[in-house]
Amino acid sequence: MAIDYSALLSDDQKRQILTQRVAQFAAEAYQHDINIQVATASNNAEGIKASQEALVTLDTAIQIHQDALAALPAAPATTA
Repeated sequence: MAIDYSALLSDDQKRQILTQRVAQFAAEAYQHDINIQVATASNNAEGIKASQEALVTLDTAIQIHQDALAALPAAPATTA
């Protein structure tokens, strides 16, 4: 019997987790983008390939998290 982990979290908690994860993945992708520039300047083909492969995975992770975020009900409006 599998636990429905999603049911254990509120939509707001899910929204916070997904938003944080997207930011973390974006930060990691930014680092790999810089790594590609360094590897290119250093003629390091292996470094370029490794960072490009990491970016493919990070792009997928970001897209999946953004899709999950978009699938959540809209956050309740806050009053000022």
